[in-house]
Amino acid sequence: MFTRKNLLKLTTIGLFGLLAIVYCFTGSPASAFSAGPPAGRTGAPALGVFPAELTCVGCHSSFPLNSGPGTFTLSGLPATYTLNQEVTVTVTLNQADRLRYGFEATVLDDLGRRAGDLTVTEADRTRIVDGTGALAGRQYISHSAGGFMPTGTNQNVWTFKWKAPAQSVGRVTFYAAGNAANGNGNNAVDYIYVTNVSSQPATTLPLVSAVSAASFGSTLTSEAISTVFGAGLASANATASGQPLPTVLGDTRVKVKDNLGMERDAGLFAVGAGQVNFLMPAGTANGTATITVSRNNNPVGAGNVLIDTIAPALFAANANGAGIAAAVLMRIKATGERTFESVAQFDQAQARFVAAPIDVGPETDQLFLLLFGASFRGNTMLSAVSCQIGGTNAEALFAGAVPGFAGLDQANVRLPRTLAGRGNVNVALTISGRAANIVSLNVR
Repeated sequence: MFTRKNLLKLTTIGLFGLLAIVYCFTGSPASAFSAGPPAGRTGAPALGVFPAELTCVGCHSSFPLNSGPGTFTLSGLPATYTLNQEVTVTVTLNQADRLRYGFEATVLDDLGRRAGDLTVTEADRTRIVDGTGALAGRQYISHSAGGFMPTGTNQNVWTFKWKAPAQSVGRVTFYAAGNAANGNGNNAVDYIYVTNVSSQPATTLPLVSAVSAASFGSTLTSEAISTVFGAGLASANATASGQPLPTVLGDTRVKVKDNLGMERDAGLFAVGAGQVNFLMPAGTANGTATITVSRNNNPVGAGNVLIDTIAPALFAANANGAGIAAAVLMRIKATGERTFESVAQFDQAQARFVAAPIDVGPETDQLFLLLFGASFRGNTMLSAVSCQIGGTNAEALFAGAVPGFAGLDQANVRLPRTLAGRGNVNVALTISGRAANIVSLNVR
């Protein structure tokens, strides 16, 4: 914690008022901030996975925040914004009898992520700083070494530009802190101010829902085969013809902005008016991600989804996340011959897949179930994989990515011969303590 007795204020340079040699959190002297404050001093609250930010009270004031007689304002931000809109923002700090002034600002969405782009317009008075550590991905603008002197009577004014995000992220909020310093070498009478101003998107995009294409679960992973449901997502049905997957099919594009503010195009498997199947981009960071669907580069829907490292999901034959598994039985005979058998068959009368009963065969046959799924390639330990079929433990032999198939994962388990005659049985796969959706088989 900063302590006053370990602060040495110099009268020649400032912000958050003046250039100071501060006593840092570790208790050892830290270098002075001659070019402006460090990133993360705007007083922004804890949002999403991001912690609350500090202010400059610890180094520059013994007064509570906003307790001074001055005013600190942000102006120029519209009540509503349009995508890619560019506006000029003005920061004004006014207080009488001050010799030095400084500020820092950032703009965030409601999940604490960087929202849009800040641009310097006063190169000799302001600067851009990127967040690091727990604040990585954020962008800050502050005074520079040439920007702390008053620009008018009892005040300092700075301007910069903000460009709104290209995809809707909902409400955005500017958080800013200002320092009105007296420059007399005594930090006890510097005043710190904080403020925030919000802007809503001019048109709220229709909400879309993103889920696993296998289980329809709400948690996804990097490189997950995913589905987004909505309305008006494509002008016509279209399917990718091969790999690598295209990022545009027909007039449809999907972008994913992750928890660190990185935005990437998603590969597309298939698109339709009400549904788009896509591959979650590799490298998508854990946390809440925003998915935006566009047609001809015009956003038509957006929604959020949780990204994690492991979220095991199994495909079902009827593409509904339940019922007969989308799986293959591999049989190894005593001679070493291998055969592959489907565990599902299409019933024309019912217009759906039903179970193709498994015959365990002679004692010399070894049976292996090859289950297809998604979102478990991030697991690195086979010991973390377990499977029960009809309540009986089934030995797990492999769980990971299928080479050559974008996003497809596979789990291989030994089918216990003791299941003979059991009929319909459930398959329960667990990876790293997380259960996949239940699918089924029939063993005669």
